Amino acid sequence: MPWGSGDTRSTRQKWADPTFFVPVLFLMDDECLSAIQQLAEPILEAASTEAVEWSCHRQGERLVVRLLVDKVGGVTIQHCTRLNHQIGQALEQAEMLEDTYTLEVSSPGLDRPLVTRRDFQRAIGDPLELRLHEPLGGTTQLEGELLVVQPEALVLVTRVGNVTVPLAQIAHAVKAIRI
Repeated sequence: MPWGSGDTRSTRQKWADPTFFVPVLFLMDDECLSAIQQLAEPILEAASTEAVEWSCHRQGERLVVRLLVDKVGGVTIQHCTRLNHQIGQALEQAEMLEDTYTLEVSSPGLDRPLVTRRDFQRAIGDPLELRLHEPLGGTTQLEGELLVVQPEALVLVTRVGNVTVPLAQIAHAVKAIRI
């Protein structure tokens, strides 16, 4: 009988026993990300590397797992390739992803803003460019080598000497790119 023909009895019976096909190893993106993090953290730790950003999302039929990694002194393409291979092998051995997936391991990039204390700690010894909310010493822009990260401030070595910058004053901070 066609849909909407008025026989609600057969329609009710039809919908009373729904059938769902769900893959056994299917994980929602957040669950997937959490499981991948637990699997990858020891690999990253062994390489003295930390993930600064994780994401797991669908791109069409494919799952894309993306890790941005960093370490003191920065990461190289070879470092990312090695981590990609090791984490990929661990994912295959754990058989936690049934769907086809792409694993991307890369550096955060030179122009990534420094936001957290940990971001600044990784940048000790690097030249930084800072934009401040309010003038400090007559300027809202500073450039210098990061010397120390204190609980509430940074100390930069600038052309005019050491300058202490309260973290709360920093509107934007990036590593200075020197060519």
